[in-house]
Amino acid sequence: MLIFIEENIKILYVIVILLLPYIFIVIYGYFRDEVKQKQNSHYDEIFIQKLLKTGVPLIINFESAVNNIEEKIKPCNEDVDYLKQFFLFNMFLNNQIDEVFTLVELKYKIGKKVFLKKIFFPFSKQSTESILKMQKKTTLYYNPKSPQESIVDLQFINNYI
Repeated sequence: MLIFIEENIKILYVIVILLLPYIFIVIYGYFRDEVKQKQNSHYDEIFIQKLLKTGVPLIINFESAVNNIEEKIKPCNEDVDYLKQFFLFNMFLNNQIDEVFTLVELKYKIGKKVFLKKIFFPFSKQSTESILKMQKKTTLYYNPKSPQESIVDLQFINNYI
């Protein structure tokens, strides 16, 4: 009986040692992405605040400025895929819904040059088109030294969320 318990403990040690790298990879990947997103969002916020203060405002009419509208579908969570590979959570995780968003490409002209700006809407293509029909104009702020650096005022989206 004692030998049987010792063999089971050895097997358990081997299983734990084999699982540790997978657990480490999942945890490392999660925290790496979280730290990177926080750093990027900090720099983006500084860029946005600078453009709002020093940028030149340009009124954009959505009816004439929309160059392309494309719907994108993103799987709900990449971390869930890691968990599905190593654990038996499939029965709990299959009901998750993919994220749908729409990429709108705007065309705007400054002087003689034409620029393109891509913006994301957290809605389906049909909803985004409806919102753009209701909200006919918005403001784009651009850097006068480098007009391709721009942001679009999307505060009106809060009315639809």
